[in-house]
Amino acid sequence: MPTPKYTYVRLDELKAAAASVNVYGVVVFFKQPFRSRGTDWCSSLKIVDQSNKKVGCTLFCEKLEDHPQIFKNGDIIRMHRVKTQLYNGAVTLVNTFGFSAVTFDGAPGSAVEPRTSSRSFHFDQEDRRRVEELRSWAGGQAALPRDAAAVPLSSVRPRAFFDLTCQLLAKAPMDTTCTLLRVWDGTRCPHPQVEVMVEPHAVEGPASFSKDKESLVANVFVYDNHVESAQALKPGDFLRIYNLRALQGSSKAPGLATEPSEAGGPLIFHLHGGTSYGRGIRVLSENCPDVQELKRYSMWPRLDQDQAPVLIGPPGTGSGIRTCGLL
Repeated sequence: MPTPKYTYVRLDELKAAAASVNVYGVVVFFKQPFRSRGTDWCSSLKIVDQSNKKVGCTLFCEKLEDHPQIFKNGDIIRMHRVKTQLYNGAVTLVNTFGFSAVTFDGAPGSAVEPRTSSRSFHFDQEDRRRVEELRSWAGGQAALPRDAAAVPLSSVRPRAFFDLTCQLLAKAPMDTTCTLLRVWDGTRCPHPQVEVMVEPHAVEGPASFSKDKESLVANVFVYDNHVESAQALKPGDFLRIYNLRALQGSSKAPGLATEPSEAGGPLIFHLHGGTSYGRGIRVLSENCPDVQELKRYSMWPRLDQDQAPVLIGPPGTGSGIRTCGLL
């Protein structure tokens, strides 16, 4: 079978009402997939190329895994079979039948490793050249938006929003609108955290860890539309959590057994509902450089479990705050 030959259109040459085009671009804005009003998952992004033309894209896919695996602004994306349409007077892109997407790390010098859920896709030296050219061009564009580096737990500041790259150790439903994720990144949060009581049978993954390991674990409360995404996560997954917030003092969580303490109390990590500021959760691919770094410190699957009901939270915090799982 002959190798397919694809033609790519520069973003400044897109015409309205084109039935199917192929494009390359640098991601300058994106939202993680979320449930649409129908049955599909929807995501949105904006891309730019060497023409300096920025184009918005709206994607609808039945399966979450069919959406592009975008980890940060600056990633390179290739999309096949998207159509153009006018929205508020501007040309935008929408996926059409046979749509496929492949993404790449945008950092110059990093490996050109395609990220896709597709079992078969075309990628040759010409594609490699396009990726390298876009990387080089984007690296010289000071005006392009760039994500701040993910913040490790050791550098978290109270009341701040931040992105966290981490490994999922365990999870548990707290109620219908909240799921608890137990994560770590190999560093220790310098602030005391709230303590969480969960029955072992409700936990997917280890119910407890040794005292030393427990001091490295962070409890993340995931709310509303992100709960469905959290349900698909498996202990051992490497994640990037976007727009996570470190709240302090007066924060509430499902099943709080005591009244929140005054400002300056222990931290509680919330991933609020909605998709503003790219808020969401993404499972990272095995070849992601951040994953390779985390694997150096991974506790999974070297775990120590306890079958008795356990108090989850850093030992010795003296916070007096417990959140109880509602089953």
